[in-house]
Amino acid sequence: MIMRTFIVILFCVQAVHAQSEPPVKTVLDGVYSDTQATRGEDFYTTICSACHGNALEGVSAPALTGTRFIERWREGMLDSFYDFVRERMPFGRPANAKPIPDSQYLDIVTYILKVNGYPNGPSELPPNLLGSVMLVGRNGPQPVPDGALVVVVGCLSEAREDVWVLSNATEPVRPRTLSESQKRLGNLTFRLADLEAVPEFDPLAHKGHKVQVKGYLVRQPNAERISLTAIEMLDSRCEP
Repeated sequence: MIMRTFIVILFCVQAVHAQSEPPVKTVLDGVYSDTQATRGEDFYTTICSACHGNALEGVSAPALTGTRFIERWREGMLDSFYDFVRERMPFGRPANAKPIPDSQYLDIVTYILKVNGYPNGPSELPPNLLGSVMLVGRNGPQPVPDGALVVVVGCLSEAREDVWVLSNATEPVRPRTLSESQKRLGNLTFRLADLEAVPEFDPLAHKGHKVQVKGYLVRQPNAERISLTAIEMLDSRCEP
């Protein structure tokens, strides 16, 4: 009876934990309104079209539609793209220029979503939800593309002398704050390249530890690797 009660309690705790991490929304879920995108079209025409083109086709700046654009940003949260636009666009803007309201940048982002064929919904996209909506391709979430800056969690292991790998690694994700469930170990393996980029980290002192790495993903059959930019220890143990 005691054992049965324990199992029930454990199941309930796991269920509550799972419910505390709702599934991530994507741009396929209708996260902006048509009215918001219409405002965004006006702001885009005024602020962006001279460089990016009236149809987002790219003139003196890259296109904001099509496969290349989606590959650049997919599997990342919308706040990354929004921040990039807000902080850097329009390119060459004088320091003393009149500031552009954040709300206009947000509307421009929704217009870009509309032109790329993502559906609208009943409500406007508020700024506080940008970090909870993933930009994906029309075919839904996919593995992060080759060359992307990623974060991965796994066990630091030495395959042979001076060759370090991340074993039991998680699926790579675009840089963001990871939830506890995203820090649980996986079943992938990546070689760690450019360890000299983090000279303050001593791999021998952290052999067998659970670590989080950040770097550029190289997808190569049987030789997938991460070109490191940062690494930190999460736990002195490396257990599921």
